[in-house]
Amino acid sequence: MHCSARSAAACLWRNVLVHENRIRQAASSLGAAVYCINESVRYARERKPFGRALAENQAIQWPLVELATQAEMLRLLIRKTAWEMDQLTQAEVEHGLSDKVSMCNFWSNRLCCETADRAMQVHGGMGYSRHKPFEHIYRHHRRYRITEGSEEIQKRKVAGFLFGYMGAGKH
Repeated sequence: MHCSARSAAACLWRNVLVHENRIRQAASSLGAAVYCINESVRYARERKPFGRALAENQAIQWPLVELATQAEMLRLLIRKTAWEMDQLTQAEVEHGLSDKVSMCNFWSNRLCCETADRAMQVHGGMGYSRHKPFEHIYRHHRRYRITEGSEEIQKRKVAGFLFGYMGAGKH
């Protein structure tokens, strides 16, 4: 949607709301992802098929290690971006920070789906059932990869800043 000069203030306000919604959504998805990781680790420690804890298997450990690492890096990016949003004016957020908001948004939604999928795998048949929340988390957060701007739209924004045709580095 392009904004005319007459509606520039309305477009700026709309974009501020979009950025605030996206960073909140990113934090929500990150929280759900961390929950899935923690529950998978807990279950892997408790479940002992054939007398040995699942947690002793590298095939269980390594994917969860990678997801936990991504979650921690994302947590820091979300916190930094949210803090910077609080320090800037609405126009400065749109012009200089919109790419970071998009990074947080698309990556947290994707990470949440990956962790929910891994949690279902670790928990086996019970993980896919409605006795555990993982399938609901997957379905709920999968839609965020479409709403509030699809992953492709978010990546387009990041690319615009990265390659200099949008934002502060615009050529």
